[in-house]
Amino acid sequence: MFKSKREKEAIGIYEKHSTIALECMDLFIKQVEALLNSDWEKIEKIEGIIYEKEKEGDVLRRKNEYLFSEGLLFPSDRAIFINLSEQIDKVIDKIQQVSRIIALRKPSEDAIEFLKNSRIMEYLKITKKSVETLNESAMELLKGDIHKAVERAHEVEKYESMADDLKLEILRKLYTQEKKIDDVLSILQIEKIILWIDAISDKAEDASDVIILISAKIAL
Repeated sequence: MFKSKREKEAIGIYEKHSTIALECMDLFIKQVEALLNSDWEKIEKIEGIIYEKEKEGDVLRRKNEYLFSEGLLFPSDRAIFINLSEQIDKVIDKIQQVSRIIALRKPSEDAIEFLKNSRIMEYLKITKKSVETLNESAMELLKGDIHKAVERAHEVEKYESMADDLKLEILRKLYTQEKKIDDVLSILQIEKIILWIDAISDKAEDASDVIILISAKIAL
């Protein structure tokens, strides 16, 4: 599918962009671990690293937009590939946003204890799988293996559904135990963290939907 020098350059940019999403997800998991250990210095340090990586992702997205706007591929194909780049960027953006929510203020000890006793790490593991599988799907697409690209894209949907179930379970537990947390702002902060972690999987699924659309178009 991508044969010319400029087309191969676009592939390289997609690979770097998707890799940044994976790196940000790994960093975010470490940030949550730091939160559970009340390591505020590490929390703020990781938030800064994720912020810089998000800016790197923006640069890569714009590079691909320039390449496609200058005539890469047929006109009917350009918009959908630009959309894929935008959707990958939204995954990174959402990770950066929830990372900032954690770093904005220190939750109460009761709130941190709630997270320790929840399934938050399992929730993050499933969320990471959605981002990893998105990356695999995108790489298969760019290599031209449409079957594997679609197969992986459907797996992203599965992980998003699993993450959604865990989100609801953790939120129900939060709402039933909110009286044990003595700080209303901490309750709201934890709630937003739970909801926005789910949004990472949602954005990964949105990107996988674009991959399915591209695959269907290529197969015609």
